[in-house]
Amino acid sequence: MLLSEIAQEIGGRLEGPDLEIERLAAPDRAGPGELVVVREARYLEVALASGAALILDETSPCPDTISRIRVPAVHQAWSRILALFDERETWAGVGVHPSATIEAGAQVDPTASVGAYVLVCRGARVAAGAVIAPYCYVGEGVEVGPRTVLEPRVTLYRNTWLGADCKIGAGSVLGVVGFGFQNGERLPHTGRVVLEDGVELGANCVVQRSVVGETRIGARSKIGDLTDIGHNVQIGKGVVMVGSSAIGGSSVVGDDVLMGGWVVLSDHVRIGKGARLTGGSGISKDVPPGETWAGGIPAQPLRKHWRRLAVLDWLATAERSLRQFLKELQK
Repeated sequence: MLLSEIAQEIGGRLEGPDLEIERLAAPDRAGPGELVVVREARYLEVALASGAALILDETSPCPDTISRIRVPAVHQAWSRILALFDERETWAGVGVHPSATIEAGAQVDPTASVGAYVLVCRGARVAAGAVIAPYCYVGEGVEVGPRTVLEPRVTLYRNTWLGADCKIGAGSVLGVVGFGFQNGERLPHTGRVVLEDGVELGANCVVQRSVVGETRIGARSKIGDLTDIGHNVQIGKGVVMVGSSAIGGSSVVGDDVLMGGWVVLSDHVRIGKGARLTGGSGISKDVPPGETWAGGIPAQPLRKHWRRLAVLDWLATAERSLRQFLKELQK
């Protein structure tokens, strides 16, 4: 791809020779024929020394010998630049692969793509433009919404419902029986899992179906890899949950909550709208709307967490002073 073509696509201005670009590269590993996006000033020096073409803002200095594309704001152009070099996975062509099995009573739209060794059970429906990658299992009564993508080896247990434009990462399991017991026996789970439009799950996530009713994830929520969501959990719209986290059964997460990595919620807790939970926090109490909680296990409101750390620092200083005082007394 020529630099002039890239400039046209992202609304930038080419300065210097129009070169052929093979790929994007990191500043410290780039070379001729590659393109470096200088997103922060601290990377400019090493990017200039790399011999690669650059994408810069309007004010960053650059010798005339280096080909560069100038844009008003690099961070605003970043997603468009990535899209130009994105080699999307082709899980399956339009239609049903010869090795796939579509049971009687299942409905697959002619524009959907069903890959090798997929099983779509009776009563399931796969909507227009959906992509089912190889080795997926689509259980009885499952609905896969328009343009939703299932990566390889996704398992959808019965009656799971996925809205439009969802993306489910490889190896994820939705609708499995939850971890609910009474008198030492596992309770039947009669409910289902519902993902609203635009939900994304990373690889190897587990979403348990409810005992009754629904386990639901709201529209546009983004869930990272290796995340476990318990039965009867209700997650609001626009929630961001970084990977390797877990939510205990029957908890409620409000709209627009942000959760860092390795966050664990106990069962039956409520996280208010717009709350922030820092990475590594263990939450066993309700978090009010808009608050930021931090501090590991158990997590605390942010001000209380910082105050606790300040007291610990003061105590350490006081201990040193006391030891010095006692030493002087012994002389």
